[in-house]
Amino acid sequence: MTSENEDRLNVKPLKPEDFDALVELDSVILGSYKRKEYWEKKLAIFRLRHPNLSLVAYKDDKLAGYIMGNISGWEFGVMAGIGWVELIGVDPNAQRKGIGRELTDELLHQFQTLGVKKVYTMVLAKDVNLRKLFSAMGFEEGHMVQLEKDL
Repeated sequence: MTSENEDRLNVKPLKPEDFDALVELDSVILGSYKRKEYWEKKLAIFRLRHPNLSLVAYKDDKLAGYIMGNISGWEFGVMAGIGWVELIGVDPNAQRKGIGRELTDELLHQFQTLGVKKVYTMVLAKDVNLRKLFSAMGFEEGHMVQLEKDL
């Protein structure tokens, strides 16, 4: 599975050789230090899952974005076989150019091929751009309420 559009965006499953570029892109997105240990742990977990649910997008041979999903169920009182968009990131210099949409489209396609009928994600209320992306992709506010408590 590889999709390539006319603007030379190549969306494909995440491979070990993408690791260094992923860590670098993450630090650019967050504007902070490189979270190498975080990504080592995350990718170890994702490798045990469906490999086609961890995707990267390259534009002109440079990592431009990533998206990672999971299939689970019974957590939070929902049925089995629910797709989750767990992580998404696009290079700030490449945002608003369809990369997030292309990644999300491909992840949703992969979910469909695995029999998933419903997909969830969570977005910070203040992240207007990400909320707009998911809204444009057909996501709506659901029936779950996220709760938190400061300690």
